[in-house]
Amino acid sequence: MTPKIKTNWQLYSPNLEIKFPKMKTWVEENESLMHRLEKRYAEISLELIEEKICIHTDQEINHNNVEGNLRKIYLKSHENIVFAESFFSNQVIKKIPKFGRLKYEPLGKFLFSNSNFQKKETYIAIYEQGYEDFLGRKCVYAYEGVLFSVIEVFLFNE
Repeated sequence: MTPKIKTNWQLYSPNLEIKFPKMKTWVEENESLMHRLEKRYAEISLELIEEKICIHTDQEINHNNVEGNLRKIYLKSHENIVFAESFFSNQVIKKIPKFGRLKYEPLGKFLFSNSNFQKKETYIAIYEQGYEDFLGRKCVYAYEGVLFSVIEVFLFNE
């Protein structure tokens, strides 16, 4: 079972009060999440939940019923630590064919090794899994003028 969004996405700024204030450093992180998790948990694995071509809507980047590749994964140690979801429109896939089928490759491997990727905005929302609430962030990136988003739900609270 994957986490479910509980609130609307809200544009993040450093002075915004958030439900889990100790999670600010995770929201503001501008480097590879996998790298930071490995520092904390030693070994991280990527579990592919689903990857498929589908129609997707993303209000924050003005995509309405756009076709592309939707990938859902868990980053895990001895338990699930982060749920992540990324969507790459066909327009993005034309520019970066690998994003049409990432499988088990960490996305950060691409995002943080190429200066053509630019982080534009970060949003936050509350997700729920079971009876617990967790913080989610949505980062909007641009590559050669084309936008895509990556959602990460931190399944822990500091």
